[in-house]
Amino acid sequence: MAGPGASLLLLLALMPALLLAVRINSKGREVLYLAKGDSVKLGCPYVLEPEDNGPQGVGIEWIQITPERTGPENVFLSYQDHHVNYGSGSGLQDRVAFVQTDPSQYDASIRLADLQVSDTGTYQCRVKKNTVAVHEVIVTVQEKPVTPQCWTEGEVIEGGSVLLRCYSRGGTSPLAYQWAKLADGYGGGRLPSGTIQGRAPGDLFIRSLSEVHAGVYQCRVTNRVGYSVCQLNLSPAARGRQAGIIVGSILGSLLLLSLPALLIWALICRYRRKECQRACSDCRSSTGGTMTRPCNVCAHHSYSPHGISYMQCQHGDGDERAAALICNEGIRHQVTCPAL
Repeated sequence: MAGPGASLLLLLALMPALLLAVRINSKGREVLYLAKGDSVKLGCPYVLEPEDNGPQGVGIEWIQITPERTGPENVFLSYQDHHVNYGSGSGLQDRVAFVQTDPSQYDASIRLADLQVSDTGTYQCRVKKNTVAVHEVIVTVQEKPVTPQCWTEGEVIEGGSVLLRCYSRGGTSPLAYQWAKLADGYGGGRLPSGTIQGRAPGDLFIRSLSEVHAGVYQCRVTNRVGYSVCQLNLSPAARGRQAGIIVGSILGSLLLLSLPALLIWALICRYRRKECQRACSDCRSSTGGTMTRPCNVCAHHSYSPHGISYMQCQHGDGDERAAALICNEGIRHQVTCPAL
């Protein structure tokens, strides 16, 4: 009978030592997926049990564990004897801090800023008193999807078929694509009938286009840490209207092509007018200024046998003289006009 009583007394005497001196108020291991550039709080609140009557103060350590890192533990932040110490070599010292000014007040939580993909790993919080309590947070840092591009392929006319395409050039895989037709530009709605998923993840095929399909379509690209969107406006045109647009485009193109020809024609006319005026001046000079009335400017005649173009000048009593220009191998010569 003495044996069981002695064992009970021994158990009661050892019970304070068996109780944890430090206990972290967290529910097991945490797993977080976070976006590059974000900030995060890694919680590590704790309590001290009444049985912990040791003279030593609380010691806190935060350790980063990554598959790539080997060798000694990477203690990037610690607290001991009312002093905060920052580790080196992890690249975190400029982006990490305790949430509380005094971590000994039952909160060893930290905040990480400007997260990078290289920060991915397991973060371990250790609170030491007479014993050690440990809490782990698994952090995975990923890149959000890059803003996608939206475009159409095919003629957007009633009765036709068109392919809506969406593609994001960046972001951590896997990327998921989803199309939606917006209702009055707000929120996502159901896709109308006649729409089916294309071959590529970001493709949406629409057949038998009608007014029902007109509107704004939004493509949403998502992964574990975020999303991005792009939009396009679909306005199916009537077939007759489409033909009118084509004809108008052709006429406009022809008009643009004819403008240089009109410009050249205007320059030629201007040049001929100047040549005519010059010839008249030469005619006036040849008469010694005795013309009783001005030259009949730009009255061109052709003298077919010699291919001469000349200007008629009239002066005196019915006397008639003319200044003629003949082109010989590209050089202009003034000659005497033949009798009319």
